[in-house]
Amino acid sequence: MARLVPLMLICVLTVTAILTQVVSTASGKEAVLIRLDMAVDGGAVSLIERAVNDFPGKVYIIEINSYGGYLAAADRIISTIERSGSHCVAWIPPGNQAISAAALIALSCREIYMAPGAVIGGMKPSPEDPKVVEYVKAKARSLLERRGKNGLVQLVDDLVDRAKSYTAEEASALGLARLAKDLGEVLDAEGLITINTAEPGLWDHLLSVISNPLISQLMLFAGIILILAEVFTTGFQGYAVAGVLLIVFALYSMVLIPVEMLHLTLVLSGAVLLAVELFTPGFGAFGIAGVILTTIGFALTFTSTPRETVTGVIYSVAGGLAALTGLFLFIAVNAAKAVKMKRASIQERLIRAEGVAKTDISENVPGTAYVLGEDWTAYSTRGIIPAGSKVRVVRVEGLKLYVEECK
Repeated sequence: MARLVPLMLICVLTVTAILTQVVSTASGKEAVLIRLDMAVDGGAVSLIERAVNDFPGKVYIIEINSYGGYLAAADRIISTIERSGSHCVAWIPPGNQAISAAALIALSCREIYMAPGAVIGGMKPSPEDPKVVEYVKAKARSLLERRGKNGLVQLVDDLVDRAKSYTAEEASALGLARLAKDLGEVLDAEGLITINTAEPGLWDHLLSVISNPLISQLMLFAGIILILAEVFTTGFQGYAVAGVLLIVFALYSMVLIPVEMLHLTLVLSGAVLLAVELFTPGFGAFGIAGVILTTIGFALTFTSTPRETVTGVIYSVAGGLAALTGLFLFIAVNAAKAVKMKRASIQERLIRAEGVAKTDISENVPGTAYVLGEDWTAYSTRGIIPAGSKVRVVRVEGLKLYVEECK
C-alpha cells in the first residue's frame, strides 16, 4: 500500500494539471492589451511591431487614445497585424478618442468597442491631396467590407470628406461599434483573457519625437552636412558615421525603411568605429562608441526577433560565430598593436650604441667611426681617440656623431 502512495500522488497532480489547462482554455483565448496612447507615427509602429514580435499568435486588444498621425504609419501598423496571422479588437475607453489615422487602425480590427464618452472619426487627411483622400476612402471601404459591414460603406464619405466624428452611442446605433463600459465587458464579449500589456516605452517615445517632419528633415540635413564635413576634412573624424546614423534614424522615423535596416546600420557603424580605433592611434573614444553602437544594434535585433524562431540551432550557430568573431578580433587587436608600435629612429638607435674608431678622432678634426654597420663622421667629446679604439655614441647632430672612448 505504501508503494501506491507516490503513484497515486503523481496521478492526482497530472489530472489537476490537465483540468487546470482545460479550465484555462475554456475561460477564454489569450489576448495582449496594447495601449496606443500616442500619435500614429514611427513610435506607434515600433510599439505594435514589438508587441506582435513579443507575443505572437495572440489576439491583440488595441486600447486607443490618439488624435491620429501619419497615413504611412497607420498602413504599416495594419499590415503588421495582418501579417502576424492574428486579429485585433479595438477598444476606446471613456473619454478617449480614435481620430484620423487612429480611426483607420480601429476600422482594421475585427470589432470596435467604445465606452460612453469615447469618440471615433475625423478621417479627412491633411493636406487634402485628392489622391490621398481617395486612397483613404478606398482603404476604409475595404476594411469595412472585410469585416462584413458592407452596409456601413456609405459612412466613409462622412468620415473622410466631411471629417465626421461619432460618439459611442452614435457609432453603436449605426452598427460601427459596440458599447462597452469597461475592458472587462470587452473581454467577456470576445471570450478573451488578457495575459500581458504592451505600453509605449522610452524608445517608442523617442521615435515619436523624431517622427515630426521638422525634426526628421533637420536630421536629414544635419546628416548630409556631417558626411560632407568628413569628405572635406583631413583624416577620419567620425562625422560620416554620425551623419549616416542621423539619416537612417530620420528615414526609419518616417516609416520609409524597415527596422532591420536601422539595426544593421547601428552594427555596421559600430564595426567601422572599432576598425578605426584598432588601426589609428587614439584615446579610445572611437572604440567605446563602436562597442556601444554594436551592442545596441545586436540587442535591438535580438529583442525584435520572434521568440519561436530562436531555436537551439540558432543559439549554437550564433555562439560559434561569436566565438570566431572574438578570435578574429583578438588577432586584429594584436596586429593593430604591432602596426601602431613606433619604430625607433636612427638617431635613437645611435645613442649609446658602440662601435670602432677607424681613424684617429679628435674634438676639432673629424674622424671615421664604424657604428651600426655603417661609417660615420665622428668627433671626440674629450681628447683624441686612437684608431682601433672602441667608442660609444654620446649624441647625434644631423649626420655627425659625438663619441667617447670606451674604457
